Parts: sequence; structure tokens; C-alpha cells
Amino acid sequence: MWRIRLNTTINMLALEVRDSDLLLTQFYTLGTDGFILQQLALPEAQAWWQGLEEAEHGQIYLHGYGDKKLGQHKGIVAVAPETGYKVWEQTELAYYGIAPEGIVAYHPKQPEAPMQVLAPKSGVPTGQVLNQVQAAEVVAQHSRSRYADCHYPVLYREGEEYFEQVQHFLELQIGVAAVQAIEYAETATHLIISFYIQDTEGKLCNSLVIFDLDGNLLLQEQLGSSLSGIGSDTFFIFKHNLFFILNRVILQVFRLSV
Repeated sequence: MWRIRLNTTINMLALEVRDSDLLLTQFYTLGTDGFILQQLALPEAQAWWQGLEEAEHGQIYLHGYGDKKLGQHKGIVAVAPETGYKVWEQTELAYYGIAPEGIVAYHPKQPEAPMQVLAPKSGVPTGQVLNQVQAAEVVAQHSRSRYADCHYPVLYREGEEYFEQVQHFLELQIGVAAVQAIEYAETATHLIISFYIQDTEGKLCNSLVIFDLDGNLLLQEQLGSSLSGIGSDTFFIFKHNLFFILNRVILQVFRLSV
């Protein structure tokens, strides 16, 4: 499992799964209501040099690569999630973000130039042009609206005050010494924490725990082991469902009581 994007308008996850041994990439959709998994019928021969960019406006947006060595994104392909068919493509522009009116895009060879807004259903420029400050503000404001029902954790790094507070809580409750980083989220009924401990070989193990508000442990899962570094957004909550990935290959969903 390489990347997950949430389309809040139609309650759907878009998933990117990459196999580096076979140089194969596959894309899926997963409805967050009925949890029906569907693979997008995209040409596998071309898929390795594509990646999941975003899912919004009822569509999935993929990117290509301008500089494959550096991993620079170039090109935007809009795909219909129901069929996997390409709806439109912009080969010279790159994705910047989502605005209420459409897709904010820039030219990779002219990153300082004003950005364009593309109509989400056609990819045609709407005529709206944004400078970098305006684009950042529009995308950030729309993100807050898009993810109003979605809760991502806050990342606390070692040395920060809140890291030490949560670290102390974990030590008292389950006897672990968290290192490097902690991700923390709090709902009306639960505390969800993703943390790292160091193994005997100096590698990191990432675990997720759920407590009720009285500090009682409800669930503990190991998300990954023998890790060389920390990650971010190791879990998220959408409409009272907790989503996380085990060992990079298994997507699990737990229902949190309201």
C-alpha cells in the first residue's frame, strides 16, 4: 500500500498499491459505507510511471513523472472511479491542490509563474489565475471544508512538550518508552496514539493504541517493524471509522463508538 486519498464528497478511498519487484502499480477504490473494493482497469504496462495524486470532485486524479530520477510530478490524468476510464488529461501541467472551482495546476518548468484553475470535469482552464500566496490560501481553506468529517492525527516530535506528555502517559499505561515521534488524535470517546519504540537492532517498531477517556486500553496493534525512520498520517478517522495499515499491505478499519 503506497498511498491513500479520501474523496469526502462520495465517501470513497482511492488506493495506490505498488510492487517494486514486478514494477507494477495498481489502483483501487474502496467505498467507506459498504467497504466494496474495486480495481481500476488501467493499462498495467504504463501504470508504474503513474501515481495517485488526489480524489475529489467525483474523480480520481493521477500524475505522471517529468523527471523520473528526481520523482518530479508532471501531467494530470482524471479517471472515472466507476469505470477506470480516462476522462481528461493535461500532459504539461502538474497538480498543486484542490480548490472549490477545480484543480489548481502549475507548469513544472515555470514553478514561479501564476497557477491555473482547471475545470474538474474537463481539465479545461477556467480562466482563474492565482499567484502562489493566493493558491496556498485557497487550497488550505478548501481542505478544511473538505475534511470537516475527517480527523488526522497531530505529529509530536521528540523534544517537544506534548511529545513528552504523551510519552509519559504511554509509559504509565502500557509500560513502553516511545521514541522519535508520536501521532495523537482525540475524539469525544477515544484517544488514538501511534508511537515508535526501538528494537534490539536499533530499528523502529510502530504501534497503534486506542484508549477510552478513562485511560483503559481497548486495542493495540503493531503497524510495522524493522523500520529505518518514522512516518506520518499512520492513521485517520472518517465518520467514526478508524483507518490504518498493517505492515504496508493490510488496510484495517475499526468502528469507534460515538
